[in-house]
Amino acid sequence: MSLWWASKDQLDDHQLSLIEDLQIEGSYLVLGPPGSGKTNVLLRRAQFIRSQSLPNILVLTFTRPLTEFLRTGCFNANGDEIFPPGLITTYESWIREIYYKNKVELPPESANNLAVRKAQLAKGAIEILKSAPMPRYDALFVDEAQDLLPEEVELIRSLSDRLFFVGDDRQRIYGSKNGLESVRALAPPPVEKKLSFHYRLAPEICSMADRILKNVVGGDLASSSHYKGPKPARIDIHALQDRAAIIDIAVRNLIAQARVYSGLLQQGDRLGIVVPKRVDRDLIFRALEGHQDLNGRSQIVRARTGDASDNHSTALDPGRPILIMTEQGCKGLEFRAVHWLFVDDNTQYRTNELYYTVVTRAKTSLDIYHSSSLPPTLSRAYAKPGKDIWS
Repeated sequence: MSLWWASKDQLDDHQLSLIEDLQIEGSYLVLGPPGSGKTNVLLRRAQFIRSQSLPNILVLTFTRPLTEFLRTGCFNANGDEIFPPGLITTYESWIREIYYKNKVELPPESANNLAVRKAQLAKGAIEILKSAPMPRYDALFVDEAQDLLPEEVELIRSLSDRLFFVGDDRQRIYGSKNGLESVRALAPPPVEKKLSFHYRLAPEICSMADRILKNVVGGDLASSSHYKGPKPARIDIHALQDRAAIIDIAVRNLIAQARVYSGLLQQGDRLGIVVPKRVDRDLIFRALEGHQDLNGRSQIVRARTGDASDNHSTALDPGRPILIMTEQGCKGLEFRAVHWLFVDDNTQYRTNELYYTVVTRAKTSLDIYHSSSLPPTLSRAYAKPGKDIWS
């Protein structure tokens, strides 16, 4: 079961209107907070446009894990295809395909600078299409628009007049500050729509996220929450001696959650483990495989298709509901519970938007682990209520 292909009775009237009532022609930008159904609206709108005799479309996502998740929902309970899974891909895979089809070598990798690499790929693709035009799409559907580069927006615009973007500027994690502005600068500009309510995040998670990054337009997460999941929700911050102690407590918590949320996991929910560095993923995976209760239940998630230095599979195993990924790799995903390990590491590379994005991946439960000082951004965002100040 996929959590991203909501049925009609699971959507509110405003979400349905964005899917079925908007004009076919023109472009749209839909903004909304985490859990507001942006991706569901994007997918169902794409499905609707195909039903209007406009089959040549493409859904573009930011990370490989999200692409794999969305593809799991392309088949109904009887195994019948409701949407071609090949029409969902990542930006990077799509751009690389332009190079491959035209037998053009990819530009050299830019060391440790993904934004530069993305810009190079998009600029190169634009130049390729000037001499080797490709058929225009009936429509393009673009997730996580806040992280687009101007060059990527230009490439997308050159290939369709019907564009449908969704995004949230507070979830910008790749350093591009021009994503939404580049979309708004299109001529003609897209019609903007807003999703005001969200259904995924428990109020406790909302309050913490709001303290990290307050929305100056349209209200905060806590006041717009329509959460209906398990209660009570919980946030716990673990100050432990060292990495070994962190892993030990995280494993115990995961074993307990795998039991408590077993029914939800069988329905497609997941537990997420987020770490700062790619090398940390292997450390955690070995620890989980070493416990009989968790052996065979976890997998390492690779964020990018084109990263030759990462040899982990991009495919998702539905029988392994515990996903281990980097902070950037969790973008666009959602989990019943999130375990954020080693948060005191690599703090110099984090923005408030990244803190906000990781925190809002959790729907019901959030555990944060550190062995030295808790980053000030998290210290200011949460304190355990009712704690005895004299103990």
